[in-house]
Amino acid sequence: MSFIYNNISRLILSLLAVMFLWFVYYSIVGTNGNIKEITKRAPIEMPERGWEIMRYEGYQYGNFGKHGGRAWYHVRNIDNHSIQYRIQVTLWGGKLEYWYGKPETLNRLNIIHNYK
Repeated sequence: MSFIYNNISRLILSLLAVMFLWFVYYSIVGTNGNIKEITKRAPIEMPERGWEIMRYEGYQYGNFGKHGGRAWYHVRNIDNHSIQYRIQVTLWGGKLEYWYGKPETLNRLNIIHNYK
């Protein structure tokens, strides 16, 4: 009887150790399980939002609160190229969610140099 009890105890402790290690890994490193889906769908959906992608800026592994990761883009308005956003895109419940702050408005000066 003690043989069975010892084996069950070892099995339970082993399972708890594996679960603990998985929890630590997920908390620190995270996952990138949604990145392929996000980078496939975002370029199709962004023009519908009135944005043109200027560049893909990479992705971030996700963990609690951002499962599956986030992709980062630099976009601009289709109708006004001087208004740009840095956005992060997540996938939640099968829908893309866009997170961004205030637009970056470009103010450029044209300076003419007269060299003689």
